[in-house]
Amino acid sequence: MKLTGNAFYVLISLLIGVSAHAQDLPIVAVSQFESTFDNEGYYRTETNPDNYEAMLETQLIKVGRFVVYERNKLDQILSEQGLQSSLSNNGTQLKIDGVDYLIYGSITKRTTERKSINTGQFASIKYISTFGVDIKIVDALSGEIRRAEAIEASIEAGSGVATGNFVNTDVSNDSLVEAQRVVAKKSAALLAESIFPIRVADIDSDDIYLNYGDSILSTGDQLNIIKEGREIIDRDTGKSLGSRQTILGTVEVVVTDDSLSIAKFVGDSFQIEPGDMAKLSLTAREAQQTNQREKRGRKI
Repeated sequence: MKLTGNAFYVLISLLIGVSAHAQDLPIVAVSQFESTFDNEGYYRTETNPDNYEAMLETQLIKVGRFVVYERNKLDQILSEQGLQSSLSNNGTQLKIDGVDYLIYGSITKRTTERKSINTGQFASIKYISTFGVDIKIVDALSGEIRRAEAIEASIEAGSGVATGNFVNTDVSNDSLVEAQRVVAKKSAALLAESIFPIRVADIDSDDIYLNYGDSILSTGDQLNIIKEGREIIDRDTGKSLGSRQTILGTVEVVVTDDSLSIAKFVGDSFQIEPGDMAKLSLTAREAQQTNQREKRGRKI
């Protein structure tokens, strides 16, 4: 197909616009996550650190608010500066030209535990896979650590029954991979919310539109809607400590797509406006577990 003159110039303008937009986005680099525990067999293909780092990069790209720096280039720069090992060991502050934020940390947990409940002659067995990281987000221009969090996810790997010497179980080998994906999604959300908070984009009756899609939100997630007030300044340093915040109420995500989510009020409706901030209070999995405990009379 041959483009006419006008169509050609429109296409060039669009490409220039996309390129300019990409240049305005923060550049993020994911460095190595070192294992900090002794676990023989950790480097199985489905659960090695490289896979988690790749999953995190994928989630950051899906967020659509960052340019992800090529990891091979980052590793080369850190190696040349002799900083690769010092990152995970002592959090050396550093500056990297062309990168706005650096993400690194350590993998602190990778287990599949067996839990059993005895019921007379039989025992009910569950296998729970858990994956956890300590993650740091560094301003690569100043070397300042902006956020440091411990993130963990547990997935039921299988179940079964046991009686005497007989055990019958069905255990999935994919549960640790799924736990990695959940942690990667939470990690991407941590960075995204630190720079671009989740906000109410629009309201239509009882439909509340949020400015993030399935890159960090899932159906069933519950969020607190927050009205921001006056900025709070540290009198000694002059730095902003954030703003006064009033929780207006809670909403639950019912629909997600690539770029936005729709939520509904949990309980009674309340006054809400576009621009109000939203903070994740319970993930879909956590909300489900809370509901199950409440139904059993074990509210915690």
